[in-house]
Amino acid sequence: MSVSVKIELDRRNIKTDGRHSLKLLIVVNRRPLRISLGYSLFSKDWNEKLQNVRATSKDFENINRFNNWLHKEKSKILNRLLVLQEEGNLERLSVNDLKNSLAQKSEEVLTLEFFASVISEMEQSKRYGNARVYYLVSRSVANFVDKKDFPLKQLTFKWLKKYEAWYLSKGNTFNGLSVNMRTIRSLYNIAIKQNKISQEYYPFKDYTIRKEETRKRAISREDLIRFLQYEPTTERHKRAKDYFLTSFYLMGASFVDIAFLKCKNIINNRVEYKRQKTGKLHSIPISKALKEILEKYSIGKKENDFILGVVKSDYPKKQLIEIQDELRRYNRSLKEISALCGIESSISSYVARHSYATNAKKLGVPTAVISEALGHKTENTTQVYLDSFDNTIVDKYHELVVDLTPK
Repeated sequence: MSVSVKIELDRRNIKTDGRHSLKLLIVVNRRPLRISLGYSLFSKDWNEKLQNVRATSKDFENINRFNNWLHKEKSKILNRLLVLQEEGNLERLSVNDLKNSLAQKSEEVLTLEFFASVISEMEQSKRYGNARVYYLVSRSVANFVDKKDFPLKQLTFKWLKKYEAWYLSKGNTFNGLSVNMRTIRSLYNIAIKQNKISQEYYPFKDYTIRKEETRKRAISREDLIRFLQYEPTTERHKRAKDYFLTSFYLMGASFVDIAFLKCKNIINNRVEYKRQKTGKLHSIPISKALKEILEKYSIGKKENDFILGVVKSDYPKKQLIEIQDELRRYNRSLKEISALCGIESSISSYVARHSYATNAKKLGVPTAVISEALGHKTENTTQVYLDSFDNTIVDKYHELVVDLTPK
């Protein structure tokens, strides 16, 4: 009896975006059977001979990792076919019965392998930031288990406590641990939703994710004025000052959001953009000070160009790298500037966001008009109130906050 498994790009059908589905082509005694792998590619990005994704693909941040996963899936199915053959069951199974048999996840889900699968799915949907977080956590878990994969069932409450002790013994912080544990919990929840593991094994029922209270990152109005009055002597410091003030003038917009601002986001003397993290549409009036910054960076640029020039590439994964690299330079410059200005608190990119909300609160702006949690615990509740306000009301309070004229 002949048995073969091949990874193929199913060109018989084409999706609306021009891609084709990746499938496993199983042939048993010349009977073909196809099982979807859950991914799709453009024809030009598929190497038929090697059954690999080409390096030209923009769909995956780590193509080698995805190709390794593809061939593991192929080997896994082939091994299960050979077991069925040895048991004498393969020949008598109909195509539908065989498909159902292979679709059943008879093998236990392996933790590191499942991490890799989820990371690939995130990259395919261009969620590169999330993919990177999952990758870093998977690498930490791999180091903990000496790179030996293990069934997800073995990720128990006891395992979590052992990992916690190991992680902290390496000199890491509780907040770093919190990020890792929340990521592991999310991974487990994905596995449950995909019916890869039963809810009864859920290890987080009794486990509390620990977190330290972080130091307040806002600076006073006096420090903001001191920062505004600083005259940079280097191009790096000029850019850092402009980034910080742009963020502050845009109601504490994140660095990622201001990096992705395009000339076309300026509409009727307002900046209108969708926040990368939440997809929420923001419409913010352009103050005189903000207008000066935006005009300086917009000279000679077209409608679809990025204003601040942080993002230069057309490839999403490269854009993320560009933003991360510039963010490091930006934060380094802010620390230098805060020292030069005599500001006791060390300034970072996120201080603009905290400072906007904190100063708004001190100026008497109603809590309903500011997101007190800055996109964290109670953002959804606060957003309900924000949505009920007309722009003119929010604009009035915004003008009050961004007016940094010394009193």
